[in-house]
Amino acid sequence: MRSFTTDNDDTMEAMNEDDIYKYLGHMQTKQMKHTQMKGEEYLNRTKSILKKKLNGKNTMKAINTYAIPVLTFSFELVKWSPTDLENLQTKTRTLLTRYRFHHPRAAKERLSLSRQMGGRGMTDITRLLDKQVKLLQIYFLNKQASCCRSKSR
Repeated sequence: MRSFTTDNDDTMEAMNEDDIYKYLGHMQTKQMKHTQMKGEEYLNRTKSILKKKLNGKNTMKAINTYAIPVLTFSFELVKWSPTDLENLQTKTRTLLTRYRFHHPRAAKERLSLSRQMGGRGMTDITRLLDKQVKLLQIYFLNKQASCCRSKSR
C-alpha cells in the first residue's frame, strides 16, 4: 500500500479497493457505483427541509441552496439519463405533495417558474444538468487553449 506525505509532513495512506469515504453526501470509492449515487442524498435533504414546515419562499430557497448542490456535484461524476432526471423530478414532486407543499393536480411546470412569474422558483434539474455540462465543456476548452498557447511560446 502506498502512502503520501503532505506539505506539513503528515502521512496519508492510499485507499484500498474496499475503502469508502463520504463527500457531499456521496459515497466515494475507487469504482463508481452510479446507481447508488442517483439522488438518494438529494431526496433525504429535500425531505428534511419539508419536515421543517417553512413558508413557501424559504422552503424553495432551502431546497435550492441545501439539496440541489448535491446533484450539481453528482452531474460531474454520475451518468444521468433523461429518464433518471425525470424520475428524480417525479419523486421530488411526490415529496412536495406528501408534505402538502404542492397540490397533486397543480401544473408541474409551475414549480420551476420564477417567483416573479407566479411560480415557486425551484431549480429545474434538467436545465441545471445542461448548464453544468456546458460550463465544464467551456472550462476544458479554455484550459486546452491556454495549454496550447503556453507550449507554442
